[in-house]
Amino acid sequence: MASRIGDWMESRTGALRALREFLGEEMPASVGWRNTLGSVAGALLLAQIATGVLLALYYVPHPEAAFESIAWIEKNITLGDFVRALHYWGASFAVVAVFVHLCRVVFTGAYRTPREMNWITGLALFGVVVMLAYTGQLLPFDQMGYWAGTVGIEIASSAPLIGPAIRTLMLGGDTVGALTLTRFYALHIVVLPGALAALVTLHLLLLRRHGPMRAASDTSARMAAFYPAQFFRDMVAITLVLGGLVLVAGEYGGPKSGPLNLADTSYQPRPEWYFLAHYELLRWTHGATQKTIVAFALPAALALALAALPWLDRGRTAAMRDRKPVVAAAAVLIAIFMGLTAYGVSRMPAEPEDQETAAAAPPTAAPDNETATIELGRRVFREQKCFNCHLVNGVGKDIGPDLSLAGLRLQDTFLRAWLKDPKSFKPDTIMPPAAVDPEKFDALVAYLRSLRGTPPAQ
Repeated sequence: MASRIGDWMESRTGALRALREFLGEEMPASVGWRNTLGSVAGALLLAQIATGVLLALYYVPHPEAAFESIAWIEKNITLGDFVRALHYWGASFAVVAVFVHLCRVVFTGAYRTPREMNWITGLALFGVVVMLAYTGQLLPFDQMGYWAGTVGIEIASSAPLIGPAIRTLMLGGDTVGALTLTRFYALHIVVLPGALAALVTLHLLLLRRHGPMRAASDTSARMAAFYPAQFFRDMVAITLVLGGLVLVAGEYGGPKSGPLNLADTSYQPRPEWYFLAHYELLRWTHGATQKTIVAFALPAALALALAALPWLDRGRTAAMRDRKPVVAAAAVLIAIFMGLTAYGVSRMPAEPEDQETAAAAPPTAAPDNETATIELGRRVFREQKCFNCHLVNGVGKDIGPDLSLAGLRLQDTFLRAWLKDPKSFKPDTIMPPAAVDPEKFDALVAYLRSLRGTPPAQ
């Protein structure tokens, strides 16, 4: 019976034949451990997709709920904190894997004819992976993510001619807010993963067409099947790297940034390590022209030079001794990048031990009882889903009255009566009574009384 089912599936899909062709693909016998980097990068990207899907099941892409939804995942979902740590550290592992893979291609000359398009798609993949890491930073809408998103938008806005359009497109308004978070979320889970899937497919098709490059020192014509030798190397490398990711995530956990606090003027924005080199260069520039050159012109020129590398390389062979200018330039650039990154890491301020510590003990003085009551009321307002009908400082929906100035327009007695029995003021209203305990009810009233328009800092 099983044999007949297998034969039926094979006749319809050809899966077994495709698998045999894949495992039996002939490649140069000199292909070895250095050629496992692409498989490692692919496995890390798959791990990012898997953990990202799990987080997306509970994440709420809204400024008033994003941070709390992630904190809830970490505290209430089985292994939620571990999954988030895997996703957080997986971004760094993926960036490193793709970067090292590109470096290997440069030093071995694997971008040369006829593999120019393999190189171009690889560069595009690296750009998409970096953009995935960047857009993911803003999603928690915590202190670090907010400022990382803000700085990134400012850098993109420095592009000549199209800078203002890019800024408008990314922000969705005048400042980083609900529309910005929605657009970053759409980029992170729809647009960029779609581009990633298309580029990976094209990259693999081109790899199958041209095959791995023979080592420059290999003058023989020997060929070997992908399975079992190279398949075994790939599996060992993938297992070691994923095992390292699990160990790092388990040991260090996820990011420790606290909730967004725009009133905290002592906070120093600190991007992820893979952006530190660019960040340090920007920190040393003065004047609009210099900043435009460093923020946009320099990265654009580097990207164009890398894309044109197959045509700029005039070496007789792929051997490093025949490509000394390319190898030397690549080594210098990598050294500068690593030096600036190390310097940036050494300057980074220490982060708080955890989110609860950051929330409870910010750099400024601890909140007084009134502030704590207003914060509790804000949480009650969100838990009661009041944002589904009311706007507060541009956040929420405009089905009901805008409450941004409730503290200036509405008295305490009116608010209490309205919250207890909305239909006594408007019989056809869909607003339910505030069914909370007295402490939370008083806090909700205090929160509404505190609403007097957007604070200047925001």
